[in-house]
Amino acid sequence: MSDKILAASAQGATFLILLQVGSRALTFAVNQILLRFLSPKLLGVSAQFELFSISVLYFARESLRVALQRQAQSIQAVINLSYLAILTGVPLIYGLAILWLRSGTPDVPFFVDALSIYCFATFIELLTEPAFSAVQQKLLYKIRASAESTATLLRCFGTCGSAIWASRAGIDIGVLPFAIGQLAYSLGLLVVYTYKIWPVTKFGRFSLFLKQLPST
Repeated sequence: MSDKILAASAQGATFLILLQVGSRALTFAVNQILLRFLSPKLLGVSAQFELFSISVLYFARESLRVALQRQAQSIQAVINLSYLAILTGVPLIYGLAILWLRSGTPDVPFFVDALSIYCFATFIELLTEPAFSAVQQKLLYKIRASAESTATLLRCFGTCGSAIWASRAGIDIGVLPFAIGQLAYSLGLLVVYTYKIWPVTKFGRFSLFLKQLPST
């Protein structure tokens, strides 16, 4: 059993390393394309949006993820606890967004609209935590790689596609391409995780939703 776990962990590490390398290369290529259609100022604001999303996700879920990986409880208990990330993330999203708006907004078109979309996209990404926890507990690294690679591609298509379309149509949509890309990323994560893990829940007799644990 331990040999199988070690083999699965090694295979999972390989998948994740390749995913990170591919994601970085794809992000670099996308940025080079966007430089032809968007100003450096807009790219700078997009970095601030990215920092906003990363900050919420880090404080809401990272410590919880580490704690859950060390738990020897049932998978349903781990999934139930993963909902704490959603409960923590919602006030963080609201609080950081209000703080940013009160401290001053960059003079770029559709900034508030883009921030609203980023807030919604971050919330959707938090909704993937139960499925992510199940994938980690079951060592299903292929599902994680599939979800993250698909989501990354959707973000690239959403960002580049909307920016190129707006440029050719002569429409200034400001920072909206980055928000569209982030929304596509989070939706991609949620859909792929749910689609891939759903058959596993039936076989493993657990649920991605909150479920009362049997009394001992």
